[in-house]
Amino acid sequence: MPAAEPLRPYYEKYYFTPGDLGFKAFDTARAKIGTLVCWDQWYPEAARLTAMQGADILCYPTAIGWHPAEKAEFGAAHREGWIAVQRGHAIANGIYVAAANRIGHEAGVGYQTL
Repeated sequence: MPAAEPLRPYYEKYYFTPGDLGFKAFDTARAKIGTLVCWDQWYPEAARLTAMQGADILCYPTAIGWHPAEKAEFGAAHREGWIAVQRGHAIANGIYVAAANRIGHEAGVGYQTL
């Protein structure tokens, strides 16, 4: 029997079912905002489809984390890659991008400050 994968609370696939309503942008008093959730931020298609709905701003509530044993080796590269992806969404679509991440530690997992 294979060993169980370690608990990593930032792996959404264990807690949520993927959505099937498409990517939406919502009118507010100041701008049209598209909200994409956590893992969506890694895919240019999600940003593009939301921008095509008229979004002026993409907002990403997120829980990007790491296992403490992996931070020293992979943390900096992961953070820099994440920043590059977000800049790419903003530049490619000509819109603003905002992200909020969890911070601190929970159940042995650290969440990075972005």
